Amino acid sequence: MTNRASAEYWNRIHPKEELRIIPNMDPIRAWIETNFHALQKEAKTCIEIGCYPGRFLAVFGELGYELFGVDLVDNLEILPSWLKDMGYKVGTFWKMDIMDFDPNQKFDVVSSFGFMEHFTNWDQILIKHMSLVRKNGFLVLEVPNFIGVFQHWVHLKLDRANLERHYVPAMDIRKWKEILTAGGFDIIYAKYFGKFAFWTADENLTLISKLFVRILKKFRCPLNIILPKDTRIYSPFCGVIARKRD
Repeated sequence: MTNRASAEYWNRIHPKEELRIIPNMDPIRAWIETNFHALQKEAKTCIEIGCYPGRFLAVFGELGYELFGVDLVDNLEILPSWLKDMGYKVGTFWKMDIMDFDPNQKFDVVSSFGFMEHFTNWDQILIKHMSLVRKNGFLVLEVPNFIGVFQHWVHLKLDRANLERHYVPAMDIRKWKEILTAGGFDIIYAKYFGKFAFWTADENLTLISKLFVRILKKFRCPLNIILPKDTRIYSPFCGVIARKRD
């Protein structure tokens, strides 16, 4: 197994003061609320794999779920207290590697956001997610889309260091669907989603690269009007929602 984004990396980019719920207009939050909330009949338990700093887990707290999490970051112990202070129901949080994780319980919702695509053995990571879901429970999974032609080109040319922290084959939704279906899950939602957009980590960009990024950002709004959303070519996110069969 190769994890292309180490715990040291996450400790550096997620400082202690970053704890906050994701804003209302965030496209991933909107995706959760639009595509998952309608399926919710009774809020029970939700775990996020790679949970720190909890900005997406808090969305499930607002939906009434008891929150659980697993991560390896140094500041994990402050997350449950923050979630309690926000008024959410909070369960157990584990500081450990996902492949060693054996909580002796299953969950109504198993989620991860921007986690699975950092692993070369992403298929085993997906199967581990699946093993934690109760019967009739849900998987809610999201990763960035660097596999689409436009998205891959932008990150290859302007965001190479960030691209190398990701394993692009892990962003193939068709392969996700094959594994999930074979593993006893019904696919409810499986798309590359979002309007034309891109992001870079802005690490050591040349002046020419910075200029090109500014030009792309300048034209992003008009292109959002012209171009259709939810396409593999340039939509910024991949998302799957699946239900475990009886």
